[in-house]
Amino acid sequence: MKTCLAHKTEDREQTLREHLEGTARLAGEFADAFGKRPLGEFTGGLHDAGKASKEFQARLRSPDTAETCDHSTAGALEAFKQKQMTAAMCIMGHHGGLLDFGGQMDTDMAGTVRGRIKKGLEGKIPDYSGWQEACPFLPACGVPEMDPSQTAFGRYMETKFLYSSLVDADFLDTEEFMNGEPAPRRKGDSLETLLGRLEAYLKEQGWLEGRTGINEMRSELLRTAAAHGRKAERGIYTLTVPTGGGKTVSSLYWALCHGVSHGMDRVIYVIPYMNIIEQTAGRFREILGEENVLEHHSNVVYEEDSGEEQNRLRLASENWDMPVVVTTAVQFFESLFHHKPSRCRKLHNIANSVIIYDEAQMLPVSYWTPCVHAVEELSASFRATQVLCTATQPAAAFPNGTAPAEITKETKKQFERLKRVTFVNGGELPPEEIADKLKSCRQALAIVNTRRTARTLYELMEGQEGSFHLTTMMVPAHREEVLSEIRRRLEEKLPCLVAATSLVEAGVDLDFPYVLREQAGLDSILQAAGRCNRNGREKPEDSLVEVFSLEGRIPDSIRQQVDAARYIMGNYKEWDCLEAVEAYFRFWRELRGKENLDRKRIMEKVERYAFREIAETFRLIDNDMYTVYIPWRAEGKQLVWELQNGRCGRELFRKLGRDGVNVYESHYRELLRLGDLELIRGTAVLVNEKLYDPQAGLAFSAEEGAAIFV
Repeated sequence: MKTCLAHKTEDREQTLREHLEGTARLAGEFADAFGKRPLGEFTGGLHDAGKASKEFQARLRSPDTAETCDHSTAGALEAFKQKQMTAAMCIMGHHGGLLDFGGQMDTDMAGTVRGRIKKGLEGKIPDYSGWQEACPFLPACGVPEMDPSQTAFGRYMETKFLYSSLVDADFLDTEEFMNGEPAPRRKGDSLETLLGRLEAYLKEQGWLEGRTGINEMRSELLRTAAAHGRKAERGIYTLTVPTGGGKTVSSLYWALCHGVSHGMDRVIYVIPYMNIIEQTAGRFREILGEENVLEHHSNVVYEEDSGEEQNRLRLASENWDMPVVVTTAVQFFESLFHHKPSRCRKLHNIANSVIIYDEAQMLPVSYWTPCVHAVEELSASFRATQVLCTATQPAAAFPNGTAPAEITKETKKQFERLKRVTFVNGGELPPEEIADKLKSCRQALAIVNTRRTARTLYELMEGQEGSFHLTTMMVPAHREEVLSEIRRRLEEKLPCLVAATSLVEAGVDLDFPYVLREQAGLDSILQAAGRCNRNGREKPEDSLVEVFSLEGRIPDSIRQQVDAARYIMGNYKEWDCLEAVEAYFRFWRELRGKENLDRKRIMEKVERYAFREIAETFRLIDNDMYTVYIPWRAEGKQLVWELQNGRCGRELFRKLGRDGVNVYESHYRELLRLGDLELIRGTAVLVNEKLYDPQAGLAFSAEEGAAIFV
């Protein structure tokens, strides 16, 4: 046989030995971040052993005439023979995704790890007996032993991180050969340099020297964060800061101080809401520099072949190889529980990182147990330090007894000093009375649980000077315009009456003298209170947060949160004290029941290493929403025109994300039926522009979101 090849272009060839050595080196380097360099080298060195077969070599040299062949089972079989099952699972799925492990009764036709191993043992894969010539370095690196004391969840997570190391190494080595030059790797400054920039920014803004009121407390928190971050050991911490206390910048300061002190690789900021991620990433870019911050979520994609910088960002978004990453909880946790190479490639770069969970209480309760297990394992086995950052700390119960330490020791004192509002129980009110309360004020905010209710309140205020509407039925670009006008009016003391959903409760800097909040969980009520007297300019007794109920209007999805909140409201004089918050989360979890903290039984599937099954069921957001793009203003119309005329690149869809509205399936189907949408290669664009109100956004049913206003 000729020398075995791994890849081939029109004018160049990469030998199998070159590819296996290159992949082994990179996989070992990546796995070293979590203490598994030998296992990474072993897995990378075996992953393409099946390419030594005559069938694969024929396919590579004559792709138009030779048949495709299985080349991933061979390396997995060799790892299995050497009793390294973790490596075998990674190798077997390095192209198509991790397979379910399967059961003893699986036949060689089953698409499982057991089935494929059985297929290899029975000699039903191409003969790859020449593989040793391509892997002579393997005996030198040895066969890493598996830890018999490792838990099923620990083995599951180790497999995911090893798999990530393998697929990223494989991609990078292959890309380097194909392009004839090294793939663009990390470009950005060290955490030490970023810390210097942040400290210069804080001094320039005078944030370290506040002398009065809230500014004094924020300055104290920044100084406390820096001192604690520098001396704290790796582990899991909490940062419990009252709303408006400056936790975003303080947590970044802590993370950079801690990262520099421990030689860590990056800071990952995990945010619960799409509507505030661009704001947070933008602020970090302003402080740290554009080249140091990666914003990664479903609305940000990067065009291939659109210049060196865009290609670098595209690669970084796939493997998170930048010093600061800002992402969503959906992207972060679904990647941890996914099985595809594209979603798992980044995982090894979570190791040896500082991870900040902003608004930690927003982790979905139905997936609470697997998420908490993952958080604990990241620190226990992957050298990550993590901070649960919120004003309403959920008092997480970690499975192995981990007890996170609080960063600031003055939490109770801070809550007392930042008491800026007075809570009022308004009882049950009809929408008309809520609208009347708004109209009787010069400036007021009403936050309700559904987009339908917000629309109803806005319509009841029709004609009132300075009335506004804010929901996700408005495209992000539209909401930003409205928020900018609201802030201007608040600052200039002009009439400003707003009906909104909970999208204004986190990361949106608004300061109203009076806030109405529809009954919800206590965490949501306290977040709403953060929009009242935010800057502490008024007396608490003059700044009211009124909690009300609408008859028969509690959505089933939050009924238990409401019940728990009502229990607190009836038993605690001060709803925003630390004791009340802790009691709320404890009572809520008791109402939910242990089984409902893992509603999709993810932990059971982990025990069976059912990687694909887990990926199919671990969905933090239900997939019954459809995106409709709206030709909003001139820029939106131009983007839609480009889409209609054949341009469908990543960069176009990144920009279009600012002009999209997510609707439920029933609403989407009705828009299609009435001819109000145009489908352009599967992308829905609103063509009946009368359905998009310049004040309130996309029209929808007053009852079920199925009928359309015309």
